[in-house]
Order: sequence, then C-alpha cells, then structure tokens
Amino acid sequence: MTSAGFPPETFEFLKNLSNNNTREWFETSKSIYQQAVKKPADLFRPELERALSTLTDHDIASKQFRINRDLRFSKDKTPYNTHIRMAFWPKGNAFEGRDAQPPSFFLSVEPDHIRFGTGCMAFSKPVLGAYLRALEAGKGKEIDDLLNDLTNQDFERSAPDLAKAPRGFPKDHPQADLARHKGLAVWKTIDDTGLLTREGAASALVDAWRPTLPFWSSLVTLCSNT
Repeated sequence: MTSAGFPPETFEFLKNLSNNNTREWFETSKSIYQQAVKKPADLFRPELERALSTLTDHDIASKQFRINRDLRFSKDKTPYNTHIRMAFWPKGNAFEGRDAQPPSFFLSVEPDHIRFGTGCMAFSKPVLGAYLRALEAGKGKEIDDLLNDLTNQDFERSAPDLAKAPRGFPKDHPQADLARHKGLAVWKTIDDTGLLTREGAASALVDAWRPTLPFWSSLVTLCSNT
C-alpha cells in the first residue's frame, strides 16, 4: 500500500511560517516542524525516487533543499524558506560532478499549492555546447515539438536567458529562439494540495509528471552523449 505524502499539518505549518518568518518563532515551533515537515518529507522522498525509477527505467538520486535560506546575497533577510523543495535526477557518471546540471524532476510544496517541473535549470558548459550544436544540426524541431505538446497540456516553458541567439548561432535559424536558452524546463502548478495528503500521493504526482517523460529523456540523451 502506498502511503500518503504529507499530512494537512504540513501546509498549516508552512502557512504559519509565512506569517511568522523569524528565528524566534521557528525555534518555539521546531517540534511541529520535525513532525509536520521533516519527518514526512524524509519518508516521501525515497518513495518518489522509487516511483520515478519505475517511470523512467533509470536509477534515481535525489536531494531535499534546506529550509534555512542562504542570505549572503539576498536583500530579503527572512531566515526560512516557506516551501519544501526536492529534485530527482538519474544516477550515472554523465550526471555527476561539480558542474553537472542533470535533467531533473523538481517538486516545490508551497503553503497553498504544488509546483512541479522537469528539465535542466542550467546546462553545464559542455552540455550547452552540445545543445546548440544539436539545434543547429536540425534536432531543434524535435525539442520544439515536445515543448509545444507540453504547452498544449498547460505546462509553462522556462523563459529564455538571452535577448537573442548567442554569437555564432545563425540568427535566421528556425530554432534561434531555443538557442536563447542556457537551460530548459517546463513547469505546472497544481492548486489542490490534497493531492499530497491522499493515499497514493507518490503515484498521483508521478502521473502528473508522466507527460514530460519524452522531454526528460531527450535531455538525458543529450547529456549522455556529451
């Protein structure tokens, strides 16, 4: 039997943290955090790993991002993230290393919604070069078709990073717009947080990710051949 992902108390805690984002409040609420956030997240993440391994036919690694915010370069000095964020990616040498940015499945559990995505937040330098060469060689239409199909299913494309195609890429190329990306991902928001509190939460979430599998697989192939 598949367990539920998170209790309703998880979302209640995140909402309360949004309204009381101070170290003092968090310290007095730490036991609630442990029970309502950390413990269910620690149980749910390996469950998602297994479900995504079955979906992708790859061994999957994962991480959960810290609740403490990195304040070094931020004007916003609130100390805590008011969400739970996880990332899942394929194991293997092509997806490891200090500069690796592997094709991933992303999850953000917010106080009043669920945000999930698929793709590469930023291509590593070798993968970016391979990506641009693939676009120029004609593979861009395949990627564009995959993205258009997901857009038709209410996924949002990540915004381009550049105002125009990079130097050396043909400006009149059919996929010049895709060349403006230094990473590529799609995202969708689910307003029903109950998806993660019901029985079978991991399976339901993986079903939501399922349409992005061809796009994810194309990025895996790109990274593997770099």
